[in-house]
Amino acid sequence: VFIAMMAMNMSKEVLSAFGLMEAKFAESNVTTSETNEALLNDLITKGDEKPEEFAVAANKAQQINIISDDFYNYIEIIKVDLLKNGQYTIDPETGKLPFEAMDKTDILDEMWFTGDRLTKAGDAILASIEKYKSDIKEVLGNDVKYKKAVERFEKRFNTEKVTNKDGKKIDWLDYNYKGFPAIASYTKLTAMQNDVKVTEASMFNLFLFSEQC
Repeated sequence: VFIAMMAMNMSKEVLSAFGLMEAKFAESNVTTSETNEALLNDLITKGDEKPEEFAVAANKAQQINIISDDFYNYIEIIKVDLLKNGQYTIDPETGKLPFEAMDKTDILDEMWFTGDRLTKAGDAILASIEKYKSDIKEVLGNDVKYKKAVERFEKRFNTEKVTNKDGKKIDWLDYNYKGFPAIASYTKLTAMQNDVKVTEASMFNLFLFSEQC
């Protein structure tokens, strides 16, 4: 009984740790959103004042913003569905999720996986990631000055198969989400939203810097 209780307590500690990570990512997303908005407004202003230098960059930044917001909000819908299907609610007093209770592993498993294949919802999330990547790269085009940024972006949203601890290659979605507790999956989704915000910030700074050089 004592060992079982220790295992349960350890599990709660891990769940709580994921929750704290999620809160950090969520806080970072708010802060980065505010910074990105300021950068975007700066680019738009410069585009109006010096169109010959910044009009193209400002236009690209606005496109990046729309694409990023669409994908960010899509991930948010998935997070809301995860909470709803798991019957988890945010504490109205603390504003926190019930980290230690979010131990269900079957929520996204049932939503995204069926046997060795993906469900329509599983296919949809992968398709959405690929569309986001494609749309961002289309805005950047083939300009050599964006080459490094594109490489970093590709690495950040790489969905190629992953080699597990047994040396077997498995699908990215399977490796990252199948069989994980709800709070872990929720945290990873918030982390993906953070990647979107970081991408946006990187692009905006790149547009400002490259045009000023």
